[in-house]
Amino acid sequence: MAISKSELLRETLGRDLNPAGAKEMVQVVDDPVRKVFTVNKDGAVWVFGHSQSDAAYWNGVKHYGSGPTSRVRIRRTPAAAAIKLPKTRKSSRRAAEPIAP
Repeated sequence: MAISKSELLRETLGRDLNPAGAKEMVQVVDDPVRKVFTVNKDGAVWVFGHSQSDAAYWNGVKHYGSGPTSRVRIRRTPAAAAIKLPKTRKSSRRAAEPIAP
């Protein structure tokens, strides 16, 4: 079964909001009816839309902790490029033969 786009975005936002070594792990909740992701972090509710105008940032609104008009802008981490291993040369039979003294 394929992962939906909103599920992939939810996981990506969760990784961006939970930096390595963070004491507190936040949980990202998907609200498909309103088309937003909701996060409780630092005593505030952060709301991010499913569609983002700037591909390099998560743009959202931070409620309760610092007022209803506080804007949130968090840099997205670039998707990890697929790691390609260098091609190894097939060893010839000669390399496997023992060297005569």
